[in-house]
Amino acid sequence: MPIFQNIIISESIVLLPGLIVATVSGSEVDEIFRFRKLRPLTWLLVVLFMLCIEPLVSAVNALSLLFTDNAAMDIAEQYMEQESSMLYVALVMAVIGPLAEELAFRGIIYAGLRKSGRLLSAIVLQALLFGLMHLNINQMSYAIVLGIAFGMLDEVTNSLWPGIIGHFMINFGSVVAVFLLDRFFPDAFNDISYSKTEILYSFAFYAVLAVLFTSLAVLLLKLIAKNEPGGQFRLHRIFHSKDLKVITGDGNTAIVKRPPVWTVPVIIGVVIAVVEMGLAFIITL
Repeated sequence: MPIFQNIIISESIVLLPGLIVATVSGSEVDEIFRFRKLRPLTWLLVVLFMLCIEPLVSAVNALSLLFTDNAAMDIAEQYMEQESSMLYVALVMAVIGPLAEELAFRGIIYAGLRKSGRLLSAIVLQALLFGLMHLNINQMSYAIVLGIAFGMLDEVTNSLWPGIIGHFMINFGSVVAVFLLDRFFPDAFNDISYSKTEILYSFAFYAVLAVLFTSLAVLLLKLIAKNEPGGQFRLHRIFHSKDLKVITGDGNTAIVKRPPVWTVPVIIGVVIAVVEMGLAFIITL
């Protein structure tokens, strides 16, 4: 299937059901389409944040390759066979995909989950759903990491733009890397075969880098929160979403438990995705 048609269909399958549910449920438009402007410094900090997250993403990706194939590389190889231009593929994958998926997961899904008030749980759960959406273990592993990173940026800035920027960087960088590999090493796709030992060395290398650069990413997240209005409060609230204390009519204090983020539709969706991935994994054995 042509790349553009493939991306439009797959992203529509992700986005359209969410938009329908959001419309039927009467969700507030402002809660979903949070395209709030960012301060100029925040754009730079977000780019640096994503660069610092990259070693962690690479480490998780390498670890997953001990158990499964490189799904992203298989997809890239299919695109190379279509002989499309790098710019065209980059625009399709790095623009359409991030816009649709960020609106679906950090917009529609997260907007619903965060109503529980359990922000950290909501961020982790939408990241899990984002990973499961890829329906393969390899992409799921690092998509969960990215989903948590995008969710944190989204909550701290109260805007979808940081996630879109980060998502664009990941997709665009992957497309460019694949095209350069194909341009200068045309037989690379036929020769890609790594032993378990080589993968372990790769994981160890990126894991060491991840310790340092993820720490820097945490500092950058704090700087982003400090630079955006209300960001520090929102960052604090992520890790301090406790049950509510209210004063009753007789003057006593009562604890009101926040609703759970795990609902029946969420559980059903997770089970379906896990079963489908399990079946696909068994078939490939």
